[in-house]
Amino acid sequence: MTSHKLDNMDLGFGIPDDALDYLDPEILKKWPQGLSDMLTVVENAHVRAGDDPKVARSRAFAAVRAISSFAGGRSLYVPQGRQLDRALRDREIWERHTGDNIPKLVEDYDLTEAQIYSILGEQRKLARARMQSDLFGDSANG
Repeated sequence: MTSHKLDNMDLGFGIPDDALDYLDPEILKKWPQGLSDMLTVVENAHVRAGDDPKVARSRAFAAVRAISSFAGGRSLYVPQGRQLDRALRDREIWERHTGDNIPKLVEDYDLTEAQIYSILGEQRKLARARMQSDLFGDSANG
Protein backbone atom coordinates (compact mmCIF):
# COMPACT_ATOMS: atom_id res chain seq x y z
CA MET A 1 0.00 0.00 0.00
CA THR A 2 1.37 3.41 -0.91
CA SER A 3 2.00 5.95 1.80
CA HIS A 4 -0.78 8.27 0.64
CA LYS A 5 -3.32 5.60 1.56
CA LEU A 6 -2.08 5.60 5.13
CA ASP A 7 -3.27 9.12 5.80
CA ASN A 8 -6.74 10.56 5.39
CA MET A 9 -5.95 12.19 2.06
CA ASP A 10 -6.65 9.10 -0.05
CA LEU A 11 -9.22 10.21 -2.56
CA GLY A 12 -9.14 7.06 -4.64
CA PHE A 13 -6.54 8.26 -7.12
CA GLY A 14 -3.48 6.03 -7.00
CA ILE A 15 -0.17 7.84 -6.97
CA PRO A 16 2.82 5.55 -7.37
CA ASP A 17 5.33 5.89 -4.53
CA ASP A 18 8.00 7.10 -6.92
CA ALA A 19 5.81 9.38 -9.09
CA LEU A 20 7.28 12.58 -7.72
CA ASP A 21 10.82 11.33 -8.35
CA TYR A 22 10.15 11.49 -12.08
CA LEU A 23 8.47 14.87 -12.13
CA ASP A 24 10.44 17.18 -14.36
CA PRO A 25 9.94 20.88 -13.53
CA GLU A 26 9.57 21.41 -17.27
CA ILE A 27 6.26 19.55 -17.11
CA LEU A 28 4.77 22.36 -15.07
CA LYS A 29 5.62 24.79 -17.89
CA LYS A 30 3.53 22.71 -20.28
CA TRP A 31 0.46 22.69 -18.07
CA PRO A 32 -2.08 25.42 -18.43
CA GLN A 33 -1.09 28.25 -16.11
CA GLY A 34 -4.21 27.84 -13.97
CA LEU A 35 -3.45 24.20 -13.28
CA SER A 36 0.12 24.99 -12.36
CA ASP A 37 -1.06 27.80 -10.08
CA MET A 38 -3.60 25.48 -8.44
CA LEU A 39 -0.90 22.91 -7.68
CA THR A 40 1.32 25.60 -6.16
CA VAL A 41 -1.47 27.09 -4.05
CA VAL A 42 -2.58 23.71 -2.66
CA GLU A 43 1.01 22.67 -1.98
CA ASN A 44 1.75 25.94 -0.14
CA ALA A 45 -1.44 25.61 1.91
CA HIS A 46 -0.31 22.19 3.11
CA VAL A 47 3.18 23.50 3.94
CA ARG A 48 1.65 26.38 5.92
CA ALA A 49 -0.52 23.84 7.76
CA GLY A 50 2.65 22.06 8.87
CA ASP A 51 3.17 19.31 6.31
CA ASP A 52 6.64 18.30 5.28
CA PRO A 53 7.28 19.82 1.81
CA LYS A 54 7.46 16.38 0.14
CA VAL A 55 4.18 15.31 1.77
CA ALA A 56 2.63 18.66 0.84
CA ARG A 57 3.59 18.16 -2.80
CA SER A 58 2.14 14.65 -2.85
CA ARG A 59 -1.10 15.85 -1.29
CA ALA A 60 -1.26 18.76 -3.73
CA PHE A 61 -1.06 16.35 -6.67
CA ALA A 62 -3.80 14.21 -5.12
CA ALA A 63 -6.02 17.26 -4.56
CA VAL A 64 -5.52 18.58 -8.09
CA ARG A 65 -6.29 15.11 -9.49
CA ALA A 66 -9.49 15.02 -7.42
CA ILE A 67 -10.52 18.47 -8.66
CA SER A 68 -9.74 17.40 -12.21
CA SER A 69 -11.84 14.27 -11.81
CA PHE A 70 -14.71 16.38 -10.53
CA ALA A 71 -14.51 19.37 -12.88
CA GLY A 72 -12.13 18.36 -15.66
CA GLY A 73 -13.14 19.69 -19.04
CA ARG A 74 -15.59 22.28 -17.79
CA SER A 75 -15.47 25.72 -16.29
CA LEU A 76 -15.48 25.87 -12.53
CA TYR A 77 -16.58 28.98 -10.70
CA VAL A 78 -14.89 29.43 -7.33
CA PRO A 79 -16.27 32.28 -5.25
CA GLN A 80 -13.95 34.46 -3.26
CA GLY A 81 -14.10 36.81 -0.33
CA ARG A 82 -17.35 36.94 1.59
CA GLN A 83 -19.16 34.57 -0.77
CA LEU A 84 -16.56 31.88 -0.20
CA ASP A 85 -16.46 32.50 3.55
CA ARG A 86 -20.23 32.21 3.75
CA ALA A 87 -20.37 29.04 1.65
CA LEU A 88 -17.69 27.40 3.78
CA ARG A 89 -19.37 28.56 7.00
CA ASP A 90 -22.71 27.16 5.87
CA ARG A 91 -21.18 23.80 4.97
CA GLU A 92 -19.41 23.72 8.35
CA ILE A 93 -22.70 24.43 10.14
CA TRP A 94 -24.32 21.58 8.21
CA GLU A 95 -21.52 19.19 9.15
CA ARG A 96 -21.57 20.22 12.81
CA HIS A 97 -25.35 19.99 13.16
CA THR A 98 -26.34 17.00 15.29
CA GLY A 99 -30.06 17.62 15.57
CA ASP A 100 -29.96 18.98 19.10
CA ASN A 101 -27.22 21.62 19.02
CA ILE A 102 -28.98 24.62 17.48
CA PRO A 103 -28.28 26.85 20.53
CA LYS A 104 -24.57 25.99 20.31
CA LEU A 105 -24.48 26.79 16.58
CA VAL A 106 -26.29 30.08 17.24
CA GLU A 107 -23.65 30.97 19.82
CA ASP A 108 -20.63 29.76 17.82
CA TYR A 109 -21.56 31.55 14.60
CA ASP A 110 -23.27 34.61 16.11
CA LEU A 111 -26.40 33.98 14.07
CA THR A 112 -30.07 33.80 14.96
CA GLU A 113 -31.93 30.52 15.32
CA ALA A 114 -33.92 31.39 12.19
CA GLN A 115 -30.70 31.94 10.25
CA ILE A 116 -29.31 28.58 11.38
CA TYR A 117 -32.52 26.79 10.34
CA SER A 118 -32.45 28.57 6.98
CA ILE A 119 -28.83 27.53 6.40
CA LEU A 120 -29.62 23.94 7.39
CA GLY A 121 -32.58 23.88 4.99
CA GLU A 122 -30.44 25.10 2.10
CA GLN A 123 -27.64 22.67 2.93
CA ARG A 124 -30.16 19.82 3.16
CA LYS A 125 -31.31 20.63 -0.40
CA LEU A 126 -27.71 20.65 -1.61
CA ALA A 127 -26.98 17.34 0.14
CA ARG A 128 -30.10 15.79 -1.35
CA ALA A 129 -29.08 16.96 -4.82
CA ARG A 130 -25.61 15.44 -4.35
CA MET A 131 -27.10 12.14 -3.18
CA GLN A 132 -29.62 11.98 -6.02
CA SER A 133 -26.90 12.70 -8.57
CA ASP A 134 -24.87 9.80 -7.15
CA LEU A 135 -27.89 7.48 -7.19
CA PHE A 136 -28.43 8.03 -10.90
CA GLY A 137 -24.77 7.84 -11.87
CA ASP A 138 -24.55 11.48 -12.85
CA SER A 139 -21.15 11.59 -14.54
CA ALA A 140 -21.27 15.39 -14.69
CA ASN A 141 -20.32 15.44 -11.01
CA GLY A 142 -17.44 13.07 -11.13
